[in-house]
Amino acid sequence: MKMLDVLKKTLAFGLGAAAFSAEKLKQLADEMVSRGEMTSEEARKFVEEMTKKADEEKRTVQEWIREQVSKVLQQAGAVDSARVEALEKRVAAIEEKLGTTQSERQCEAESQGDG
Repeated sequence: MKMLDVLKKTLAFGLGAAAFSAEKLKQLADEMVSRGEMTSEEARKFVEEMTKKADEEKRTVQEWIREQVSKVLQQAGAVDSARVEALEKRVAAIEEKLGTTQSERQCEAESQGDG
């Protein structure tokens, strides 16, 4: 589980850095507006554009982390939930067939015993 903890901490750090960067970006834009280097509208658009790019990067990083965690779990022998669900359905189907077969055998045995 240590590797998973490291990945969680890395993700938390990355998200914290992204939030910090967004706040700093807004402060920078506000300073530029106050100095007359850009208009309020330009600042708003700039912050929106940079925030959108940061969100895209965050999604990319999150997907990469998911892939890495999945690889680590596979290497550790863990099974994903979809596979477990599929196996549970197969077992249930087999149990149902066996239950039906067992019931049929009991009926046959009872009818042979009566005859």
